[in-house]
Amino acid sequence: MTLRVIAVVIVLACATHAVPTEAQESSSPARDETSLQDLAKDHKNPLTQSPNVQFQFAAGFGAGAEHRTGESFNLQPVLPFPVTPGWSVIARPSLSVTHTPPPDEQFGLQDLQLPLYLTPTDADKWIWGAGPIFQFPTATPSGLGSGKWSGGPSGALLYSNGPWLNGVVVSHLWSFGGDRDRAAVNQTSIELLASYNFESGWFLQFHPVNTYDWTANSGNAWTVPVGLDVGRVFAIGERAVSIQLGAYRTVVRPEGAPGWVVRAQIQFSFSPRDWFKQ
Repeated sequence: MTLRVIAVVIVLACATHAVPTEAQESSSPARDETSLQDLAKDHKNPLTQSPNVQFQFAAGFGAGAEHRTGESFNLQPVLPFPVTPGWSVIARPSLSVTHTPPPDEQFGLQDLQLPLYLTPTDADKWIWGAGPIFQFPTATPSGLGSGKWSGGPSGALLYSNGPWLNGVVVSHLWSFGGDRDRAAVNQTSIELLASYNFESGWFLQFHPVNTYDWTANSGNAWTVPVGLDVGRVFAIGERAVSIQLGAYRTVVRPEGAPGWVVRAQIQFSFSPRDWFKQ
């Protein structure tokens, strides 16, 4: 069974259980306490104090020398850890299983990334966090990763006001160990977010991840996607579940990168008391 089929089955299965009945929505404690608009914003916040886990399937079209389709399935939780009453450390690990198309076909894990952010717990309109980011050579096969141990700084700044949640997450990785025969890692990542969240739970968002590879020539350094996601958040008891679908055109890309990416995502949140219960 291909990665595409596996990912679609998982997303559809989760979506089937996620869609609430009218009775569930109306009797939801989470909806009584927190509006669907706030839940939608919280799901997009990389520095949220509510633990959540995100599953995303992406298909890239026009990839490789033969312009075929590749797939990727990504797992990215957001895990807050209180340090003091006023401060938390947010862990946001990201791991993908990827299939690249022929003629250089590969399938397996990519490198694991782990950014950590120290952030104030009482931030309201302006939300910020800063800390290190690490990348581990977990790729199997090795061609899907860098073969290097890498690290660097990362920071996030978000603005939350009314229906809007906007922000930017910037990080940079330098390699400091690993396979000596592999190229050094020297890459900047700029994750942009602009989202409008309706009171009904529907939302629109612009959420590309731009990268710049300082080791590549100028024609292959930038990756710049442009597109839009649409989705909805549901309150189910004390849980919030969001589903979204988006399409992005890679207007600037390295040779062999896909020209279009379509992505489907489902995300589950948990209350802090469930996460930290004794």
